[in-house]
Amino acid sequence: MANFKFNRFNEDRNFFVILSAIITLISLLMLLVAVCGYRYEFFSIKFSLLVLTKYGVYASILGTALSLVAFGYSFKISSRYYSIIISILSFAINVTIITFFYNNILALKSNPMINDVSTSYYDIIEYKIYKNHNLPSDEHKLLQKFGGFKMPNYDLSTLLINNKTKDQVFKESLKITISMGLDVTYNNLEEGIIEAVDTSFWYGFEDDMIIRIEQLISDDIIVDVRSASRVGRSDFGKNVTRIRDFLEKLKNI
Repeated sequence: MANFKFNRFNEDRNFFVILSAIITLISLLMLLVAVCGYRYEFFSIKFSLLVLTKYGVYASILGTALSLVAFGYSFKISSRYYSIIISILSFAINVTIITFFYNNILALKSNPMINDVSTSYYDIIEYKIYKNHNLPSDEHKLLQKFGGFKMPNYDLSTLLINNKTKDQVFKESLKITISMGLDVTYNNLEEGIIEAVDTSFWYGFEDDMIIRIEQLISDDIIVDVRSASRVGRSDFGKNVTRIRDFLEKLKNI
């Protein structure tokens, strides 16, 4: 019987490099299909995130381990420089993918399970364009929707502006909204309403922000903001961050 011995590497080829590169490509392909499939409505958000994206990240973890092994074996073959470059590139890609989704998991765990935030829990702003966010006037439902009775964003409150007209505040609010990268879908000075949508880069998730500007009898201006996600039970803290960012900019006008 012939004496056969399988070597994982020889003087010209590092099989771990080939394997790590293949796994990395599979991971990238699964993530790309997940994004495109959801954006073009081939897949549901559940399938895209919990199947394709989830196992794509798992593939990246495997690819990271293989790239480290490949890097070590690179020093045992003659064409080591090519093998080293491929293993480092594979490692960098996989670590980037893992880090990105790890940060998203941290954001999910560190923020309350809500997707609709407002500066007012009681005087709720009704959307003009995307009316799916509008609920029946049931205080308990609305409080629960905005974060429950514990009110995790209790410090988020109406902004009071002095020495500015409603027209000035409205125009500045419109400029700030556009500068934040949101697409304005509705604006009416008489109503004091600005509505806009923010679309995420990868999956195209859409969050709607609405601004209400009112003039008091004292001529002071009050500004309330609401931001809500169209899909998902958690917004990863995006809505409250968006509102805080807007109000901080408006304070400095």
